[in-house]
Amino acid sequence: MIVLPGNFPATAVTRRGLTRVVGLSTIAAAISPGGDGVIIERGLKPLGPGIWTADDELRVMGMAMPVLMTVVDLPSGLWLHSPVALEPLRAAVEALEQPVAWRVAPNLMHHLFQAPWRDAFPDSRLAAPAGLAGKRPDLRIDAPLTGPLPAWDGRITGVPIAGNPVLDETVFLHRDSRTLMVTDLAVNLGPGIHWGLALYARLNGCHGRLAVSFMLKMLYRDKAAARRSVEAVLDLDFDRVVPAHGGVVETGGKDALAGAMRWLLKK
Repeated sequence: MIVLPGNFPATAVTRRGLTRVVGLSTIAAAISPGGDGVIIERGLKPLGPGIWTADDELRVMGMAMPVLMTVVDLPSGLWLHSPVALEPLRAAVEALEQPVAWRVAPNLMHHLFQAPWRDAFPDSRLAAPAGLAGKRPDLRIDAPLTGPLPAWDGRITGVPIAGNPVLDETVFLHRDSRTLMVTDLAVNLGPGIHWGLALYARLNGCHGRLAVSFMLKMLYRDKAAARRSVEAVLDLDFDRVVPAHGGVVETGGKDALAGAMRWLLKK
């Protein structure tokens, strides 16, 4: 989620020619493919054995913003982190020849495309913050992220990030690939992004590296609780960081995340 300055009770957003009006709570619904010189690669891109990413694009206040979904192949089936638009990605997922076991809404903002994925894969289950039930009564939450997490074949570890009730985010570690998946905890907005988003990112201290925007920092109400959560994340064994917005940090991800969260970690 990119928090924009000002009070935006509603904004018109477009996805493949369809316009709807959404509030700030659903700003992550603003999807538009291509345009503005930003190249979005469609389909699944392998990160390593049993783990892929898929790119899409959000359009927020006229700015094209990259978004990233992660797919993990578990013994029990595919695990989808922060799904993007179902089409044209469905065929690539089905080509993996594994059932979709889990769909993950990792925070209260990344949930727009859960219903299409549920309808396409009706046997899949949803893990999401318990608070999402109030925003999306159409979605059945099978595993609230506020309680004990599913075992996920011992391959996925989740750490809730306390202190930010606006996001209520959980970050996830894929142990086999030492990959940490973050959603809005930090972004990595660099070269090639929309000029307006680049300007926003520069003004908010989150351009060109893994970082947290000045405005997003303001959403943390209990910094001591958030600090404990981030320290628990940094205790995990990971090297790669996959943010939901921006480029993958292929190596040195733990140091990059520690640097991004330095503002919170200092006492």
